[in-house]
Parts: sequence; C-alpha cells; structure tokens
Amino acid sequence: MTPGQAGLDERIAAARPDLSPAEDRVASFFAQHREEVVFLSAAEIAARLDMSDATVIRAAQSLGYSGLPDLKTELRDALRTRATPTLRLGRSLEELGEDPAAVLEHVLATEMELLHDARKTLRPEDFSRALDLLAKAERVVIQGLGPNAPLAEYFAARLRRMRRPALAVGERGQALADALLDMRKGDVVIVLAYDRQNPESELTLERARDLGLPSILVTDTLGLALAGQFTVALSARRAGGGMFHLSAITVVVLDTLLFGLAGRDRAGALGAAEELQEIRARINERMGVAT
Repeated sequence: MTPGQAGLDERIAAARPDLSPAEDRVASFFAQHREEVVFLSAAEIAARLDMSDATVIRAAQSLGYSGLPDLKTELRDALRTRATPTLRLGRSLEELGEDPAAVLEHVLATEMELLHDARKTLRPEDFSRALDLLAKAERVVIQGLGPNAPLAEYFAARLRRMRRPALAVGERGQALADALLDMRKGDVVIVLAYDRQNPESELTLERARDLGLPSILVTDTLGLALAGQFTVALSARRAGGGMFHLSAITVVVLDTLLFGLAGRDRAGALGAAEELQEIRARINERMGVAT
C-alpha cells in the first residue's frame, strides 16, 4: 500500500514515529474529530490545540497530504459513504450513559458498520494468498498480545481441532525469546497487531523474515507502517476514535480463515470433527456423563 492509497489511520500509524509532539497532537485531533475537521480551518484547529496554524498544516503534510484541504477532502468523501450517525452516537461508553438499550444499539450498530467496512478493506486476493500460506503450513504460530492473547489461543485451538498443528504466542519482553527460538522451517506466522507498532510484533515479524518464513499481519491501521515486514496483510478496521475497542471483527477474520481452510480440505475437516465427537462421547461414557 502506498501513502496515496492509505487512509488517515494508516498514515498516522506509519508517520507517528517521526512526528513532533505538536504534530502528534494534531494528528490525534484529526483522528478523533473527523466530522469537525471537515468544517474547521487550520486557524480554528490551532486555537483548539493552543498552537500555530502552521503546525496544523505541517502535521497534515507530514501525514502525506498536500495540505489541510487535501485531508479534508478525504474525510468528506469518507463521511459521505459511511453511516456516520452510528459513529456520532458516542465515542465512548461513558458518553452513552447507563441506558442498556442505548449501549446495545450502539455496539450492534457499530459492529455492523465495521463489517460493512471490512468488505472494502479485506481484499479477496490477499485473503486467498493467506489461505495458500496456511494450507501449506506445517505449523501455524499466531501472536496476540494483551487483549488479543485469548483470540490467538482461540484460533490455535480451532486449528488443532482440524488436526493442524498450531501454537499461540502471547509473551512480552524477555519471555518472548523462547517463542522466537522455537520458530522453525515449515511455520507460518500470524501477528495480530492494532493501532500502534510494538516491539514484540516487530521482533516476531523480523524473526520470521530471518528464517525465511511467510507471515500474515491481521491489523486495522498498520499495513502501511509495517510495509515490507510481512508477506500479506488482512486489514479490517476496529472501532476507534476514543471509544472502547471491539474485537468482533478480529474474530470474524480468524473464523473466515478457518472456514476457508476447511473448504480446501473438506474430507480432513469433517473427519477431524467426527473423531472429536467420538472422543468426547468416549470421555462422557467413561466419566458417567449423559450424552
């Protein structure tokens, strides 16, 4: 993906390490106040942030835009093609108040919005390539850090049920060394990484490149920032803009990969499912559990 093809979030993630503190504040304002930015001048944004309008313009240029009008044009076009009332309903759970109905409606509507967006960002050719890599893998190593760790465990467990060796990696810091040492020929590496670059994800992708292993990046905005460090990226936006991040879109991507793999080896997938049921029935019988 080139800067000209990337959206605001991808540009910010890629440029953030090189932005000055003031430019970083402006970039965060762009991301968190998209609807307002469309109607604000550089001077008005500068007044909000207590800085010069030159800094605002320079921040837009640092993100790869020709200037603030170029950025505003992109935001305006994006707003026209999206169900923005859903996103305007609230940028944080606190703003929704304590009405359960409002929370339910907001979360469901937001997830539907994200799924709609995913149809545009998850390119069929990238998905097919990811399936090709996974189908040939002798083992799948999937990294998920923090809240993504259970999602990595989930994917690994589902793969093992299909008789596909898989390992989930969630270690941070020095503890990551053992997992990186264990990576070997025949592995395919999947990295779940969102929002900002982190050293563990970068080191995992670097280790995969050093060993000549293919890698799949599942992300929202880091495709441009980590360009050249992975074999293929599956990009789907999660809920952002300051609100509590939702994980359903990640599960959808992982489930889609599982269904795609099962479709490529239906006999093997069905055979594994039947054997699992037989083993469960035997366990229940041995333990005196009614089926």
